[in-house]
Formats: sequence, structure tokens, C-alpha cells
Amino acid sequence: MIEGLDVGDRLHVRWSDGDTSVFSWTWLRDHSHDEHSWHPATHQRQVFTGGISPTLHGASARIVGDRLEIDWSDDTPTSWLPVEFLRRQIRPSDDTQDVEPVVWDAATITAAWPTIAHEAVVATDEGLARWLDLVATYGFCIVTGTPATAEATEALLRRVGYVRETIFGGMWDFQADLSKADTAYTNTELRPHTDGTYSHDAPGLQLLHCLAFDGTGGESVMVDGFRIAAELRASDPSAYEVLSAVEVPGQYIGDGAHLRSARPVFRQDRHGELVQVSFNNADRAPFLLPVDEMDAFYSALRAFEALANDPTLQWRRVNPPGEAMLFDNWRVLHGRSAYTGHRHLCGGYVNREDFESRRRVLAGR
Repeated sequence: MIEGLDVGDRLHVRWSDGDTSVFSWTWLRDHSHDEHSWHPATHQRQVFTGGISPTLHGASARIVGDRLEIDWSDDTPTSWLPVEFLRRQIRPSDDTQDVEPVVWDAATITAAWPTIAHEAVVATDEGLARWLDLVATYGFCIVTGTPATAEATEALLRRVGYVRETIFGGMWDFQADLSKADTAYTNTELRPHTDGTYSHDAPGLQLLHCLAFDGTGGESVMVDGFRIAAELRASDPSAYEVLSAVEVPGQYIGDGAHLRSARPVFRQDRHGELVQVSFNNADRAPFLLPVDEMDAFYSALRAFEALANDPTLQWRRVNPPGEAMLFDNWRVLHGRSAYTGHRHLCGGYVNREDFESRRRVLAGR
């Protein structure tokens, strides 16, 4: 894989495919994998990075098997780095993004929404991996044949990771009784939204399961936030930019708590790629911008809401008992129509990093 090395003020690597790379000596020392630098059991760095001399440089370097070995200019012991490790840093990839997200609207998702059998998820790691891959692809997936009990629902969620504790507790079991200061605990309409806009780290995944329903209405509503973003980016780029720049505060007041946080509706990474959609009009806290900026925000908000509430983008369905739905709270907006009668649900949250961790571990197996 490596055809040649040139040792100088930097290490120049010539790869067999014709690429070249340049590494600083400090970076190479900082990322060495020998036993004095990297703990093999904990996978933690043992190098004191602040103690690396800025004048340290490689005296010589060579490829031995699948390793790059470096002799240093001082009395630092010879260290090594895996060649494959070096290559991965040149072309970094998020190993949880090995599936391509499929952005959907009402027509495409209604034709075939993602489902998997409960037995497959709980019985095999292959079934679990398939479930999580479907969620990564479409933003949600329904597990059919789930026993309509709180215990079975919790066991299903724990296949993903540990249950996140919030102001609502761990697993929640709720009806329209206003036992919490949230409209989810009523029977009124909930327009599409994401949860936890008042949390610095909004829950990554949410599982919802209807245990009993005797009434009318109560359609679940799902909207692909990535589709909303794509539509706005194409048709109204100024609105997209406003919603990517303005930090919108959310808050939760009640039950002995006053939670508050803020982030843009469209949160992007340093490459400008969309990583999170965060929107909850009901929980939006008061905030004030200069008048022109405030007008631009409300204009962008109207454009977003028009898409989020457009039936041609919504997946709507009354999910019966036995069909538990896991969805990506950083991508998919969810809501429900108003209803009458008795409706009993349970569910819980899992952190985003735990969902990603489970997928990495399953892929490694």
C-alpha cells in the first residue's frame, strides 16, 4: 500500500495508488500505537501530548509488515503506527454512515414503509442490525408483532442501548391525563416536531408503542426533516440559511424544572452537511432579534412549517398495539392528530451515540 517514504521536516508518504500524504512528526508521535503510547486494552492514548518537543522529528522511518516504524531524533523509543490506520485518516469516513439515507415523501413511504418482525430483532444480532440499518436509512422503522406490554417495549429498546433518563423518567407510560406539563399528555393535535429542543443534547432515538386504543382519530404523523431541508435548500435558500444560522431557544417549564437550550433548526457539521433537524414550535422560548432579522426568521419559519404540515410530505397512520416504532429524533419530525376515547402509550429514549455504538459493534462482529 505504501511505495515510498521521504524523511525531512515532515514525513512524505507515497501510496501505491499514486496518492501522496504529508504527516507532521508531532502528529505521528501523538498517534503512535506502541505499548508506551497506546493502551491495547482501553484504546486510550498514553502519550503526554503537551510534553512532545516541538523540535522532535523522525531520524528514520521504514515499513515493516503492516506497520510504519519511526526512530526519533531524541531518546524517545522507536514507535509504530498501522499503515491501515494512516490510510483511514487520509480518507476519513463515519462508519455509522455505511447506508445511504433515503429521503422520502408521502407517496414513496406509503408505498412501502420500513418494518421488521419483533422475533427477528430480539432473537438475533442479524435482525437487530437490520432494524437499526432501516432506521438509519429511512429515519424510522416499525417492529411488528411486539407484545403490547410496557415490559416487552422496554426490552426491545434495550436491544439498542440503555434507556435515557429525562424529565419524564426512563421508560414512560402515558395517557391524556396531564400528569406532565406537556401536550403529549393530552388528546389535542400535536403538529410535527422533534423532542428535546430544550436539552443541550436532544434525545437521539425514540421508541413509541401504543398499548391500547379505543377511540377515533389519533393518527401518527411522520415527516422526513431531511426532505424539508432539501426542499428549502432548493426553493428558498435564504430561508435555509436563516434556519441554519439562528439559534432557536427551546424550554420546558413545569414539574419542578425549567430546562432551556438553543440551536439552529438545521444544524450542520464543519463541512456544511446537515446532521440534525431540531424543531418544536410549542416549546420555542421567547427570544428577540433585531427587527429585520426577526422578520427574516419568521419568514423562514413559515416556509418550514408549510412543508412540515404539507400532507404530500407526511406519513400518517394509526399505529395499532403490537407495532412499536423506533425513529431518529435528529431527523424525523413526529406528531399526531387529535383523538377521542382512551389511548395508552409507552416509550423511551436512547442517546444518539449509543445507537451509533450499537451499529459499529454489530458491524464489527
